[in-house]
Amino acid sequence: MKKTTARNFREKKASLHERLKRQGNMLLAFSGGKDSFFLLQAALKALGTANVLAYFVHTPFTGEAARERVAYFQNKSPFTLREIHIDLFKDVHIHQNSRKRCFLCKKYMFTALKKEAKRFGIAMVADGSTVSDLSENRPGRLALEKLDIASPLQDAGLSGPEIAAELKKQGIKDYYLTSSTCLATRFPYDLTLNAVQIDAIGRVEYDLLKWGIYPLRVRYMVDGVRIETTEANFHKIIARNNDLLALCQIHGFKFVTLDLGGIKSGSWDELPAVADSTLEGLFR
Repeated sequence: MKKTTARNFREKKASLHERLKRQGNMLLAFSGGKDSFFLLQAALKALGTANVLAYFVHTPFTGEAARERVAYFQNKSPFTLREIHIDLFKDVHIHQNSRKRCFLCKKYMFTALKKEAKRFGIAMVADGSTVSDLSENRPGRLALEKLDIASPLQDAGLSGPEIAAELKKQGIKDYYLTSSTCLATRFPYDLTLNAVQIDAIGRVEYDLLKWGIYPLRVRYMVDGVRIETTEANFHKIIARNNDLLALCQIHGFKFVTLDLGGIKSGSWDELPAVADSTLEGLFR
């Protein structure tokens, strides 16, 4: 079974390599995550450094942890990274954290990246989505489809766990193999977002990560936070309860709770998802 799995992975990597070679050049949205890093490695190997542009998009939802991830991967395998800044708060739906937020964020980010690609004469703009993302609620995927953004890893049939296993062999530390999401997901839908609260949540989460507590999400609640992590990390939280309370109070949070349900994707997605037809109307 192991030999078959290894052979299948090699076949997927070969398929990815051939797909990229046929393209000739590409602009990659580098998020600082393991998947986009793996894609970047493959693209550089297939196309050469002169034919690959990597971009990191700064938004109001980019926290210190995301920037630190970017720096880590750059140190592990140096590459040139360009950056652009987008003020997503200009859109009222995003500012109010509506259920359309993810769709709109992707729309703005990748529209900007497509403009950059056009400026350099590059036809292909790609992201690091894998087949693992297909099983999750990701409204932003429709925006990618509408903008004709390529997902080479997904097309080659590569999954998140496969990529994590491969990068682990390269010496990538476990923390950097975990997933990371934008800080807007730490707030309930329809709660108006502000930069101060986003920064505070991000800093609390980043300090907990430095304590070795991951995977992790620090969710906002009125006057406090709700910490989501694996059950194996519960004892670490309890052991540093006084430090944690002090840290949260510094950032304006009176109450700290530990979610006994553990970490879960899409904590605010229990209500029915926004219909695709509703999102389609935002593409004008």
